[in-house]
Amino acid sequence: MQVIQNELNSVGKITFKVDVSNADEKGTSQLSEQASKVIADPVTCTIRYHWWLSISGSVVDEEDLSISLHDVLGVSTMSAEESWKKDAEKEGATPEELKVYYEKFDPTMFIVKMQMAGDDEGQFSFTDQKQAIRVGKAMAQAVKLCGSKSDPN
Repeated sequence: MQVIQNELNSVGKITFKVDVSNADEKGTSQLSEQASKVIADPVTCTIRYHWWLSISGSVVDEEDLSISLHDVLGVSTMSAEESWKKDAEKEGATPEELKVYYEKFDPTMFIVKMQMAGDDEGQFSFTDQKQAIRVGKAMAQAVKLCGSKSDPN
């Protein structure tokens, strides 16, 4: 849990561009996000943090969040583009649509995603793939030690 806390707190603010092409929009957005004040509590198996997100310089989300590792059914680490594609497929996008619709991230982003029951999920973003893999492995181990209802993948 200490590794998770230290790694997530070391990420800082991430600023990136997303090129989007879909049925509703086409263009580039400038985003910044940060998970800060991360506390990974091994006693309660909870990760608490402050979340902040801005799009084109306007703050669109700022809140205190928590993830109970008891509720995590799976942990996966992937590029942000892979994550977007999986989400689009889950929402019913066809292979033909995925050739035309896309999200491209600059710099390349990596996601550690925690899947909970239903469609609930939590995720943390990284620009360093090795750091994302390290956190993903630590998260999967923490989920296992916390006795999740399902083995993380």
